[in-house]
Parts: sequence; C-alpha cells; structure tokens
Amino acid sequence: MKVAHWVLGNRSGMNKVSRMIQTAEVALGIDSIIVHSDDAKTQDAADDADMHVVHTHCSDKTLRSGKPLIWVCHGTPEVMFHATHEQATVVAAYGHSDAFMLQQFWLQHADTVVTFWPRHEQIIRSMSDKGRDIRCIELGVNLQYWQDGGSQGRFNGSPSVFTAENCYEIKWPLDLFTAWPWVVESDPKLYGARLHAIYVPTDQHRYWFPLVNRNGCSFVSHITSIVFTEDQMRNAFKSTDYYIGLVRYGDHNLTCLEARAAGATLISYEGNPYSHYWVSEGDQRRIAGQLSAILRGETPKRDPQPVVDISETAKEMIKIYEGMVK
Repeated sequence: MKVAHWVLGNRSGMNKVSRMIQTAEVALGIDSIIVHSDDAKTQDAADDADMHVVHTHCSDKTLRSGKPLIWVCHGTPEVMFHATHEQATVVAAYGHSDAFMLQQFWLQHADTVVTFWPRHEQIIRSMSDKGRDIRCIELGVNLQYWQDGGSQGRFNGSPSVFTAENCYEIKWPLDLFTAWPWVVESDPKLYGARLHAIYVPTDQHRYWFPLVNRNGCSFVSHITSIVFTEDQMRNAFKSTDYYIGLVRYGDHNLTCLEARAAGATLISYEGNPYSHYWVSEGDQRRIAGQLSAILRGETPKRDPQPVVDISETAKEMIKIYEGMVK
C-alpha cells in the first residue's frame, strides 16, 4: 500500500504535521511519501499511490483519479470562515482565497474527513450530509525527541512565562500583552515575573510594539520576532516555569502538545484538555487575575490528558487506509 500526503511546501503547521505523520507511517512499514501541492516536480511520485491524504490541496489529476481521498481538516472552522470573509471584504481581490468554500468542497468530495479536535468534529458533522465518514483521531508528537535533553540555562524571570504562538487572530498574544502588566503589578511576589514572547513578525511590529511600549508590557517582557528551531523550542520549554498558549475556544494545538511532551507546565483558555491550568477567554482583567493566582501557586493544578506519541496517530491513519483498500 502506497500513501501520498499532499501539502503546501511551506513552514506551516499543516506541513509539519503531515511530515510527522508520514515519517511515523514509514517507521510502521507503510510506503508513505510527501508531495508538495505547489511544486509540480514532486507530484509524479504520487501517480502510483493507492490513496491520497490531502492536508491542503492536491493536483486536479489526483482529484479526478478515482483513488480514495482523505481530507485532513487542520484549520479551525472559525478561522476558515473568518479568512474567507477577510479575503472577500478586506482584500477584495479577484480570485481571492476562499477557505470556507474549500472546506465545503472537501466535505462533499473526500471519501473520509479527519480532524484532531472533538469540537471541530461536531461542527463538521453539522455541515455534512448523512453518512459522511468523519474521523476524530488524537494528534501526537515525537515524545522521545521532546522528552530528551535538558535546560541550557534558566530564562529570566521569577517566575518565567514563555509563549510562541503565531500572531494570527485565533491565537495571537493580544489578550496576553494586555493583561501581563496587570499580572506583574498585582502583587510584590510577582514583580520579578517575566514574559518571553517570540514569533511576533517584523511586518506586524508597527502595531504590536506601540501597544506593548505604551501599556508597559515590554518593560516586563522579552518580545522578539525570532522563530526558534525545534532544539531552541525544546530548550525554552525546559528553561521556563510555564508555557502559555491562548488559542481561542480552548482548542489545543501542536505547540502546546510539544510543550507538554517536553515537561512544560501549560496554561491555556478553558477547554484545552492538555493544560495544567485554564484561564477564561474574554475580559483581560479577569485573565490577569486568574494568571496572577496561578503564578502565585494559589490555583489547584488540573490533571491534564496525557500527550500520545505520533506513532499512535499514524496507527489510526493506517486503520483508515486499510478500510479503504479494495
């Protein structure tokens, strides 16, 4: 059985997850390849594949090949809808991106739809015809890699808090940057607390830095556009007291799974099953109060769901493939 994973050849989370699953499938004895949907030179290798896993797009030839098609729905449903609205009304360009249309297309044409979030599964089912094959499987990470190694030196702060989320509205640090100065000034015990925020893109500095400079967040933080390598991320997870990833609707993401696997103490919005602590999405004053209580050690720690190895994700994908082989 040969499987082709189709994904854009960029640095996106979708690309990373597709490569993680493909590598784990190969380790389990599956002939599995990565094909870049934006690079025709890579696509001939997929011609003899028995089935195609579409993470972003696939070629028109593949779409009409008659081979089984599995669509992995990476995007948050709300992001797909909002991105379509934004492209249509803000960009208003001819041929603009339409993520919501693409979602509807795959819900009609994929033989199986895969998601990693039970909440997303319920939304997807509400948009699907009766009998549509929709699978919710657990996303894992390379546990051995993230568990290995140790800290190369503690990051500044007592306590130190690390965040590394993409500055996209669904998970950007706006609420955190608003609340953080109030956290530090709320109690003498927290005067030494420091936030470490990476991955704030340079072309967004014109509005992020006026905010953090004006409200005092930058005075008690280390904020940068640097994108860490995996080794640097692993070190950061092991060198700070908390990782905070405020993804809307309480969704988990790949970064929080990697942080947990590395042994980090995780803070998220309410609902993320992998987090040790939850804060309430919404009013930043309430977020600040809840963060302050967590950092002072006053909030009971949750018993979070354990993170599974990526091999478990691959095994679930292989079960889907095996059910499609004629």
